[in-house]
Amino acid sequence: MKKKSLLTALLCTLTYGITTPGKAYASYDEVSCKLGLLQDLGWQVARTETPPDIYHSNACDITSAPLFTYNTGIESSGQILNRANRAINSITSRCLVNRQYIDGIKTAIVNLTDNKAFTFVSGGTDPRDPFIPPDNSWLPAGDRGYDLPANSVSQSINALYEKPFIAECAAAAQIAQLSILKEHYGVFTDAIIQPREVGIGIWPAYIKAPSIAANKPLLLGSKNRKRALKELATLGKGAFYNQSGYLKPYKGDEFVDSIDNRGQNFVIVEVSDEAIESMRRRPRPISEYNRITRDIWKKYRKLMLGNAGDKEKLSEQMREELENTDAFFSDVMVYVHPLSVRNFAFHIARQFKWNPRTPYVLELYEDFLSGYFHQRYIDYRLRQCQQSAYCRKADKEHFYLTDNTGLPDGKIYRSAKACSAALEQLPRERN
Repeated sequence: MKKKSLLTALLCTLTYGITTPGKAYASYDEVSCKLGLLQDLGWQVARTETPPDIYHSNACDITSAPLFTYNTGIESSGQILNRANRAINSITSRCLVNRQYIDGIKTAIVNLTDNKAFTFVSGGTDPRDPFIPPDNSWLPAGDRGYDLPANSVSQSINALYEKPFIAECAAAAQIAQLSILKEHYGVFTDAIIQPREVGIGIWPAYIKAPSIAANKPLLLGSKNRKRALKELATLGKGAFYNQSGYLKPYKGDEFVDSIDNRGQNFVIVEVSDEAIESMRRRPRPISEYNRITRDIWKKYRKLMLGNAGDKEKLSEQMREELENTDAFFSDVMVYVHPLSVRNFAFHIARQFKWNPRTPYVLELYEDFLSGYFHQRYIDYRLRQCQQSAYCRKADKEHFYLTDNTGLPDGKIYRSAKACSAALEQLPRERN
């Protein structure tokens, strides 16, 4: 992203004023800035002559925008500000963001699947370096075990849309999520995220990246991971977009015959209303769907051992039975590289074909990456409301300075003290 176009976008947010039909609420100040942030998050904001309130707050479950009303006749600026702060940090705002991922998903998945030079690791070995990026676009992060964007996050993601590279299944899911977030935040991506904060690599190393290690979930944290489907379904359809997970061998890796197809890391891209209702009806949907999967696997395993048909034919019959058993298997669509977008029935049946000695079961991951990007964006916008420059931490040893328009200055400081010293040297009108 060129600095000039980003600066234009930032200045537009800095001069944003809240209006109602025919009348402006206020000139630029902290209240109008935060109400502007609510609107940019997807809220409707309106002045009212009645008691102020919030309407349509279940943003994961309905498509109507939530409404924040304020009444300057009976509310002080401080009271409006407090209510705005709560709304900004509410589950309603986080649901709005998650629902809005759908546009970023469409763009990112098309761009990744259109790159025919995006190839899968092959050879039947367990890759210790699951990501071989285009030259000069991603760099090893020292001894951390993952790769960092060499330039900006946006430039490095764009390279994955256009140039040849290799990625194993887990790395491909990481790439997809990062691409979706880059498309969602657009011109703001490189203002809110420094390359050292993200990474792509093997799971034990990847989870140490600052954006993951911060443990900042958007909707799905560690405490509710085991009941993830129930939690997300209770929130609503909009909670599922960009959630990631894994189809894993129930009996363990020793029962895997095809190492190249050990498991499937996925990103959810669509879900039907019928699938949502199915999940809501079940007390423990993950456990129940996994039980259904194991029972159906046992049936087809017996047929295979009894020479009732070849694996290819049995796999297709399993897919059809799963689709007819429950909308969850037919109507939850996931992206898996290099298989594009398919439903769970397809992937479970495909795994039977390659690894018939073990059933496959589902688990979902925490959405820490989404939560980190969201919190970075909120922090950045709130700093804009205050019009103050500040130092931000990229990782344990690196800090960078962001001026009062939200633009990083491009320098990396090796300590908080060095960054603070640079902050003190800024001209007073910039700080």
